[in-house]
Amino acid sequence: MTFTLMSVFSVVVMSDSAAIDVQGANPAQWSDHPGLRHAFSQGRMTLGVITPLEGFTGPVPTLADHVPLIQQAERAGFASVWVRDVPLLDPSFGDTGQVFDTWTYLGYLAATTERISLGTSSVVLPLRHPLDTAKAAASLDHLSGGRLLLGVATGDRPVEFPAYGIHYDSRGERFREALSYLRAVTEHRFPAVSSPLGVMNGTDLLPKPTHGRLPVFMTGRGRQEVEWISENTDGWLFYTLPLEQQALNVKRWRRLTRRDEGTFKPFAQATYLDLAENPAAAPQPIHQGISIGREPLLELLDAWHSIGIDQLMINFKQSRRPVGEVIDELAQYVLPHFPPGERAADSATDAA
Repeated sequence: MTFTLMSVFSVVVMSDSAAIDVQGANPAQWSDHPGLRHAFSQGRMTLGVITPLEGFTGPVPTLADHVPLIQQAERAGFASVWVRDVPLLDPSFGDTGQVFDTWTYLGYLAATTERISLGTSSVVLPLRHPLDTAKAAASLDHLSGGRLLLGVATGDRPVEFPAYGIHYDSRGERFREALSYLRAVTEHRFPAVSSPLGVMNGTDLLPKPTHGRLPVFMTGRGRQEVEWISENTDGWLFYTLPLEQQALNVKRWRRLTRRDEGTFKPFAQATYLDLAENPAAAPQPIHQGISIGREPLLELLDAWHSIGIDQLMINFKQSRRPVGEVIDELAQYVLPHFPPGERAADSATDAA
């Protein structure tokens, strides 16, 4: 169904007419988190998309039809859309993401989509003060009806750090400090915080998250031990690796997060996809991804599913075909095999 002006108006009216629990007095159940329930399904892999949804050369996208393409992806059955955090243009790096500020863009997408989960992929915590990240994330969490997934990263572009007056070599430690600060101010009322990044005493950050805390996903290793990541985050966003090597990563992650005991912390993989026009085209490797026809793609998706990947996050930057055309083909032949997870409709209404 096309997202109309009337449906946008309905969301606004619902948000204005319902009391918003900004102080977190009665958070919704974590097990009913709309963003997590729609993005992931235990025992079945889902598919997500990474912005911008276009193929382009060089570091800067055209952003043509960027919102209609995301709406098309939502209708097609993609479970989530992941928005990048790239503050500055580094021509040598070759990618500026979707260009727009992460939180401004997600706020706009929250108003122009209905159910797709909204993820950051990922907020560079060392470049942001954790209070600002916490404020933006908790606000978006409410305004989207609980659809936010907070991907976080240490940062991998050295040229950005001097512009912020931060030493690049400090990013690992600063990341841990920022995440601890963010957790404290979003998960506790009037927390006592004593951190190299700031001191809080007798004051509080509002709003509190809709479901008691924010779902935090680590991107890559971020100069952290895997054991620390498994204890301090709710999921892992990783890069494409050879199947056997990735299978070992997933197996280790599931062991550390106690999946066999019922704890569900998803493992997601980001992959560049160039879907060939010939549906039988044999796979050809591209940078951190693959050029492939849809028939062998289904076999590859089954293989990724079989090793335990919970979501494949697709990046279309290297697509040689118009992405709208690719989404239509995936919607017809691929996405029915990998539908989004369940969404608790009443929890989204209660959180808005």
